[in-house]
Amino acid sequence: MGDRSYFYWKRLHSLLGVVPLGLFLLVHFYNGSYVFLGREAFDTHLKKLDDLPYVFPFEVVFIYIPILFHGFLGLWLGLRAKYNNLSNPYFSNLRYTLQRISGIGVFLFVFAHVYMTQIAPRIYHYTSQYDHFTEGMREPATLIVYLLGILGVTFHFANGLWTFGITWGITSGPRAQRATTWAAMVIFVITLFIGYNTIFAFLGKGIRI
Repeated sequence: MGDRSYFYWKRLHSLLGVVPLGLFLLVHFYNGSYVFLGREAFDTHLKKLDDLPYVFPFEVVFIYIPILFHGFLGLWLGLRAKYNNLSNPYFSNLRYTLQRISGIGVFLFVFAHVYMTQIAPRIYHYTSQYDHFTEGMREPATLIVYLLGILGVTFHFANGLWTFGITWGITSGPRAQRATTWAAMVIFVITLFIGYNTIFAFLGKGIRI
């Protein structure tokens, strides 16, 4: 594959990371925030989402397929990339490497999350997602997986926004890239807090704002 084709594949990969996957992440965090309203409100909200017409085809087309495509394309791009952190130990270079590493972790975490939220409830006939999550977060292994997974997801998303600006030529100058670096850090901290706060809310330790 030539450099021109690689360039377009890289742009498509970056775009999918923002739309629809980035938007889905934010909506997903919003849906999770219903935990602060209690068991009934959380379960009712998720059931309303599941009962929406055409919800499964929508999820397949706009969530599952983009996730798989973005994930496998990211793995392919990562294998083609050249890593030189030892000879070029700059912050931006480190972020590039962490983006590839976190991408692999996120890809694996997505499968664990889908099993937790979609497959396990059907296998074990859970009637309450709230109870299911509460029980799961009390297991140290599950809690660690989710804490690491959310860390990887939020970093990958925030840093992906920064690389999106560069890949699409929006932030081509050093000044713009420095500004978006700080913006990405702020987004990372905010989304990480939201994700962790939701997880600890299932344990009765979340902060309702």
